[in-house]
Amino acid sequence: MRKLALFLAALGLALPVLAQSHSPTCLRIMSLDEIVRSSILIGRVKVKKVERARFRGEFGQLATLTPVDVIDGDFTLTEINVLAGSAVRCAEDYYERDHEMLVFLEPESSLFHTVNYQFGAFMIVGNLVKNWREKDKICDKPYAEVKEQILQSLVVVRRAPSRSQSVPPQKPPEGGLPPRPPEG
Repeated sequence: MRKLALFLAALGLALPVLAQSHSPTCLRIMSLDEIVRSSILIGRVKVKKVERARFRGEFGQLATLTPVDVIDGDFTLTEINVLAGSAVRCAEDYYERDHEMLVFLEPESSLFHTVNYQFGAFMIVGNLVKNWREKDKICDKPYAEVKEQILQSLVVVRRAPSRSQSVPPQKPPEGGLPPRPPEG
């Protein structure tokens, strides 16, 4: 009886760990505004080359991307080196040669890595962005529509001040209009 209780207790502890390690949703999926805010480069790219790499034990792949359409970021880049194959639990951020993708990238040392790991890269087949995330569903969507959503999000994100930049509203003087903002 004691062995059975120990076995069930061990099984009870092991099952959630096993379920999480094989679950593709154990990483939090960021909203479009969050992923845009975190990105330094957003664009449609073609994967030119993929190599095995050892980068500080954190990444196992180095992908070389060729920009096709830079939505936001450095438009002068002709090659983008992205660290992938992350050692982060549940991450599946791998690139495959000759695939076309929509990527959201952030800096990693002097290179880039995919924002939110695999949830910051979307395969493009023909002109469809595969597995694009709408508010409450996953769907395939034309690239032009996805690009428009990203551009709208960029406007919202850039307008919204960060917490460190927010300024408390000023009270208007009694009987008068609020002060005019400085010009310039």
